[in-house]
Amino acid sequence: MTVEQRQKKGYLFRAVSIVIAFLVITAVWGADTGGGLQEGKAGEKAVTIDFDGVDIVVFIKFISELTGKNFVIDSAVRGNVTVISPTRITPQEAYMVFESVLDVHGYAAVPAGNIIKIIPAAQTRGQNVETRLRESAVSPSDKVVTRIVPLSYANADEIKKILDPLVSKGSIIVSYPPAGMLVVTDLLSNIQRLLKIIEAVDVQGMGEQITVVPLTYGSAAPMAKSISGLFQDTSRKTKRDATPEPIIKVIADERTNSLIVLASEADTAKIRELIKLLDREPVRGEGDVRVYYLQNAKAEDMAKVLMAIPVAPAGKEQEKGKTPILSKEVQIVADKSTNSLVITAGKDDWQVLEEVIRKLDITRRMVYIEALLMEVSVAKDFELGVEWRGAEKTGSIDGRQIVTFGASTSQPSAFPGVNTGTQSVTLPLGFSLGVLGEGISIGGFLFPNIGAVVRAYQKDSDVHILSTPQIMTTDNEDAEIQVGKNVPYLTRQDTSQSGIDYSHYEYKDVGVTLQITPQINQDRFVRLKIMQEVSQVIKEESSVGLPTTLKRMAKTTVIVKDGHTIVIGGLIDDTMNSGVYRVPCLGGIPGLGNFFRTESSNTGKTNLFVFLTPHIIEYVSEADGLYREKKEQIDKVKEGSIKMYERKGGK
Repeated sequence: MTVEQRQKKGYLFRAVSIVIAFLVITAVWGADTGGGLQEGKAGEKAVTIDFDGVDIVVFIKFISELTGKNFVIDSAVRGNVTVISPTRITPQEAYMVFESVLDVHGYAAVPAGNIIKIIPAAQTRGQNVETRLRESAVSPSDKVVTRIVPLSYANADEIKKILDPLVSKGSIIVSYPPAGMLVVTDLLSNIQRLLKIIEAVDVQGMGEQITVVPLTYGSAAPMAKSISGLFQDTSRKTKRDATPEPIIKVIADERTNSLIVLASEADTAKIRELIKLLDREPVRGEGDVRVYYLQNAKAEDMAKVLMAIPVAPAGKEQEKGKTPILSKEVQIVADKSTNSLVITAGKDDWQVLEEVIRKLDITRRMVYIEALLMEVSVAKDFELGVEWRGAEKTGSIDGRQIVTFGASTSQPSAFPGVNTGTQSVTLPLGFSLGVLGEGISIGGFLFPNIGAVVRAYQKDSDVHILSTPQIMTTDNEDAEIQVGKNVPYLTRQDTSQSGIDYSHYEYKDVGVTLQITPQINQDRFVRLKIMQEVSQVIKEESSVGLPTTLKRMAKTTVIVKDGHTIVIGGLIDDTMNSGVYRVPCLGGIPGLGNFFRTESSNTGKTNLFVFLTPHIIEYVSEADGLYREKKEQIDKVKEGSIKMYERKGGK
């Protein structure tokens, strides 16, 4: 048989097949409807499809006539079709059977406008197949569609590995990890089967693993924060408007300096590579440990101030517009030997600390204080030209009001020496506090400074100069001067079982104590916190040697201008003096001597005065000037070239 004969035979076979198919359909319709079509439930005609070894092209033409659809058949479409369908179906159901027949033979129907292309299924991935984002209400079919499947928890690459063996021949699955989704092109019926599998495995925690990564150079806490922030943008949502769930969790274990990573296998590998790049040895001189050498402040005090700065709460970001605060990782250690601070902090924290240190580590001003403690007999005409500070007004001098402590009346005449005409005032017997000017006026004499007062009264029997201390201290630092002796006090006497007596003693300081704390303001006024105490042993009250002490103490806080003098007075002491006067030789004769001797006793009162003059030393030139002034005063006094004092009015 020749080729032409075989081709003619093939054409004849196809023609006969088509005729037989139509005869079968016509016979079915005629048998059921009497030569017409049977109506379905929805008014559609119903047919019975029953083919045995029919050419697939003939079957396609049959479906085209039945449904009214236009088909373009690829040249690769070949084969015979066998369909057994004893029940009647509608044309729509017949088309679904048609799609299943194509799928069985490895072909697919792809819509393209008003026509449908019949092509091999392997070529459908590049064709215009129907794309669905969500599940629709249609029934499963063997129609080829492209479905976009968003994932909630699982990794897209991991799910693709699971589904690849389950897709139809020629179908394709594409994963897109950044968006957490899959793109599947397959039969609709198979896609719906795959969706059930995805729903079962796309649950929280699926595919995650825990890994511990130790660090060599880096710190666990900041590195965990950096990595978590880097992967935070890859978070996904469980549903619309839901809170994003991080797909990666990195926790710092500061005790072992390690990172605990909870992530998928793929993400864990990425994190390990990132840690390998970050965990490097820092360049010398660029680490987080710095040493700051202080010039003026004490390292211990500065460290306490810096550590008191609030730290940022863990897990919270610093709000914009607020004063920057330190992170929790900042550490500050004071080195006393070098007066320096060893600071462990990041770049941002270091900038804050450096600015604070620079403002606090400044040169502090000093105060040079001249003091005079003197006792004056109350009988002494000891008038002071002073402006008294207190609660009650007692008069005025040169237009300035005079007030006093302990006054029972507000009349100036109640105090001796208060005379607005003569401009003099005498200290009352109560506690008094006054402010003198740059010169000191006592008893009608004007003294240039405290040193002149000391030299003027050092030989006066009614004036007892206790101490003339001079001290220099730093602003806001305590200064103390103590002159006296350590006196033993018998506290307890006991007798042991063996009959030996023993005594217990305590030693207490007796003498003059002056404590001063200066505080300088911007206008060169000095706030002085003063504690002055004078104690002395007066007599022994018993045979066991228990001493009795007299203590006079004053505590106060005053404000005085630089170079001016203040005085504290009114600390009264009552003393009793007794004496025996007798005629030489005769006064010592027993019995008869009483006629030649006299015993007398008298009571005296002394008033304790404390003079204080502060001098602010802010610059080196002021210290040099004070030194020259004191030296000149001493030299002139030794030479006798200046008067110790001069009367008011220049006399």
